[in-house]
Amino acid sequence: MKSMKLRSLRPLPFAVLALTPLATACDDHGDHGHDKTVELRFAAQVGDEAFGCDKTFMGLGTSDSMANPLDFRLYVHDVRLVDSTGKQWPLEVTDDGLWQRDGLTLLDFEDKTGTCINGTTPTNRFVRGTYDPGHDEPTITGVTFKVGVPFELNHADVATAKSPLNLSGLFWNWQGGYKFARLDLSVMGAMPGEGGEGGHGAGGFNIHLGSTGCELDAATQTVSSCAAPNRGTIALTDYDPTTDTIVIDLAEAVKGLDLSTDGGGAPGCMSGKDDPECASIFAAFGIDLTTGGPAQSQSTFRVE
Repeated sequence: MKSMKLRSLRPLPFAVLALTPLATACDDHGDHGHDKTVELRFAAQVGDEAFGCDKTFMGLGTSDSMANPLDFRLYVHDVRLVDSTGKQWPLEVTDDGLWQRDGLTLLDFEDKTGTCINGTTPTNRFVRGTYDPGHDEPTITGVTFKVGVPFELNHADVATAKSPLNLSGLFWNWQGGYKFARLDLSVMGAMPGEGGEGGHGAGGFNIHLGSTGCELDAATQTVSSCAAPNRGTIALTDYDPTTDTIVIDLAEAVKGLDLSTDGGGAPGCMSGKDDPECASIFAAFGIDLTTGGPAQSQSTFRVE
């Protein structure tokens, strides 16, 4: 499904702009001789307002709820640039020892200030890598990527894993693997729930995406498969990495939900098929609730 390109109603804050140098697409003359370096910019927003740990956001969900942020992190991988002919160009993600490793990138928008008590001080808003166009000069007009940790990296020991897979706050357990996305809110006036923060009259609304139904192979004592992978594929069109930003909009993710009342199960969506909130959250992140595979559309990501 083609994504509509929206232009922001207001500019990104100075703090984001200061950390957002122009993306590059230049010859590196590496091993292939024609590798081009690309920097994909991401921004976290709540509607048309930039995400911030010191903010209170209004008008969320069907109940127009007021909430404070607690966390905003997600993993992405299998990034592919798409040219004007529809050809895909896989991005070789640059290992940096902190945010990127083995084709995986952690995007982190919280800075452990304000009400964001779960995360870390450093932040990352970029995916950086190279692709080899050979002798072509492709005109990049789109991008695709998957939200989550690939299966071969998902069932490791967080205590010995290297960054960015060494964060216990983004880990469920060895068999279940990692939380592909963690977007947590403290909702004012909501019924208190597990994970809720913010004092009296606040309830937690948590978006924790990850694989479920993971089976242990008794012979090898390794995870052999997961019934529901729950990795959404995001496809965006009308995109130029040298000028555009990929926006992740929390307001769109919760647009169809009443945040003031938990419908059942874990507060928010913890990736359970029977959790009433997960149908809407999965659809917003491009995940088919029934199969755990990619859905045909999503509403959380857009180009600006």
